[in-house]
Amino acid sequence: MSCSRFTYTLALIKPDVYANTISHRAILSSIKKEKFIVAKERVVKWNKAERLVEFMSSGEFHALVLAHPSDSAITKWRSMLGLTKSYKARETDPSSIRALYGLSDTRNACHGSDSVESFARECSVLFEDWSSTSWAKSNP
Repeated sequence: MSCSRFTYTLALIKPDVYANTISHRAILSSIKKEKFIVAKERVVKWNKAERLVEFMSSGEFHALVLAHPSDSAITKWRSMLGLTKSYKARETDPSSIRALYGLSDTRNACHGSDSVESFARECSVLFEDWSSTSWAKSNP
């Protein structure tokens, strides 16, 4: 999603990585190194046990709205993540986040929105009060 000079994406640091302080800090450091700005964040604990969110409700996770001064924060973040399957990420991009911190398909360290529409939908669930326009106006 674009507003002003920034584009946005949603990043989720999944429960197994959030619980590991060293890995969590390393990912946050990578985010800052790549010139992302954490526009909004919160620690989330879901109590749902539905099949699709079973792993995500297994513990706390870190949800972040990332802003980036590029044409596509979504593409940039997903590039940092690497392939969804951690074992494939280790083969193709061993320095990617999923290669370094992922364990399996589900426990692949982090999530990133795959489109502007997904960002809007996912962000509305985790950050009901998020407004790209408001954030951009207060961060010129």
